[in-house]
Amino acid sequence: MTDDPTQRVLRAVRSDLGDPATWGAPVEMRDSLALCALNSAHSLRAGSTSVRRVLRRYRDHRLAAGADPERDSGPDLLAVIDAAGGPAGFSDEVTRNHSKLPRTKRLRAEGIYEALTNLEAIGITTTAQLRERAEDDEAQWAWRRPKGLGPLSWQYLLMNAGVGSLTKPDVMIRRYLGRVTGQKISVARATELLTEVARELGVEVRALDRAIWLHESPTGASPASTTTKEETA
Repeated sequence: MTDDPTQRVLRAVRSDLGDPATWGAPVEMRDSLALCALNSAHSLRAGSTSVRRVLRRYRDHRLAAGADPERDSGPDLLAVIDAAGGPAGFSDEVTRNHSKLPRTKRLRAEGIYEALTNLEAIGITTTAQLRERAEDDEAQWAWRRPKGLGPLSWQYLLMNAGVGSLTKPDVMIRRYLGRVTGQKISVARATELLTEVARELGVEVRALDRAIWLHESPTGASPASTTTKEETA
């Protein structure tokens, strides 16, 4: 049997994760740039329970206002933040979450506000526009310019918006790949391996990413669950 790392991962995935048909759908907010932004920024080094609370509170807030959070654009979220008096007020009144972006002293809402403002300035206000410019360096830089929003947050933003060809290989996924291959796995190498294995399995890369993450999750969630993927890198 070959020692090729891709084949090792492929065998392990088939053994550990079972039939891809049982994995469940990836996390997606296909028509709401607002929810994609909240989920991406709040997932950075945060537990999935806290992220679900943020999303639920935002949804409840918007529904109470007679709006549809599942279709909220970037400017819609910016308007909600402004109406709350800015990022601090939004964090107090709406999400009730005062956690900071990784390696910063900035509220997550501050980074979100800046990033969505940057995207709006270059004509990206909806998930459809985001998908169209998924490979646009200008769009990526607009999102990543705020301190604390790195490349993985950009990839997860796109994955949430419906781009299935991407992965967000955080520490749990790299740990799994390292254990299976016996190698130290970088983010770039993890991306290569997941892309190759997903192609072999005939699945989206983001679906494989999520299934492995759930397998490695300390909560013990099954791939078919609806747990929100968190950033632990």
